[in-house]
Amino acid sequence: MRLGFTLPEMLVVIAIIAILGFILFSAAQKMIASGKTAKATANLRQIGALMASYTADNNNCLPVLVHWDNYDKTWWQRVLSESAGLPVKDPGKDLERRLVDCFYDPALGKGTHPYGDFGGNQAIMVDYNPWDPASAANKTGPRLASIGTPSKKVLVASAKIPSGVPCKGSWYFQGREWAAAGTAEAMPDARHGGKALCLFADGHTEALDVIKMDSAERRKYFLRD
Repeated sequence: MRLGFTLPEMLVVIAIIAILGFILFSAAQKMIASGKTAKATANLRQIGALMASYTADNNNCLPVLVHWDNYDKTWWQRVLSESAGLPVKDPGKDLERRLVDCFYDPALGKGTHPYGDFGGNQAIMVDYNPWDPASAANKTGPRLASIGTPSKKVLVASAKIPSGVPCKGSWYFQGREWAAAGTAEAMPDARHGGKALCLFADGHTEALDVIKMDSAERRKYFLRD
């Protein structure tokens, strides 16, 4: 009469338990990632609502990406927040969040940027730099009617800045450089299931496969017509 397991039987049981544990762990990780993507998408939709409110109050003009002569007061997320009466923190500790939660991506955890993790598209929202003749005329943002088909133009996307910077997210990205070469110092980040979450000028959100996107698609979605 056998009272215990043989060694091969124990090894089989251990292997089964390990496989089940791996399956459960993988499923849990996918659920967590899916939850973060759902929250990030909801955050992006809130940004879209703030953007729509701002443009409606400003002659259908988008906010300027940033006024570089006074950048700490004029980056676009801060402008949207102040326009809607939302709180904005003055500079405090390094990497301390300045804005309400909707401007940050839960997928990044502690890697968020103080200004936000959803980058404004510099090729569409434009910036103002009084020392740069190419952008010195951009004292106001472009009118929505001037950028092309709103349902095809990405205003904001989950974005990243180069490695070596303490934060992972970025409050803007260089749409022109990225559209031309597929890379840039600040660019869309495919951190949500291999895709970048994007807010379009008509207010809808969509996850785009920016990794496989060719140059024609990049120009269509990320440049003004």
